Amino acid sequence: MTNANTFIYFAQAFHHGEAEQHSYVVAVGDRAVVEALAKAEHARLRGAYGVAIYRTLPNGATQDNFRLVGYLSSDMGEKWTCSQPDETQAA
Repeated sequence: MTNANTFIYFAQAFHHGEAEQHSYVVAVGDRAVVEALAKAEHARLRGAYGVAIYRTLPNGATQDNFRLVGYLSSDMGEKWTCSQPDETQAA
């Protein structure tokens, strides 16, 4: 089992859930800092963007190790889910 201290967190903003059109990384770091910055960015954008918060392992391929830990919905009310097959998640 991986120690919780080895995780790194990042937040990514998505324009109305359309990652292929408009997305960017909001913050990378410890969970508390990333969550606070994600909430501030979400408020600044006033509902135009959803913000997903992920956990991953440092020094590894993110696409193989990420987990969705939170999602702040855009004004469209979409939900974001984790696409990892071994763990059912929804934020």
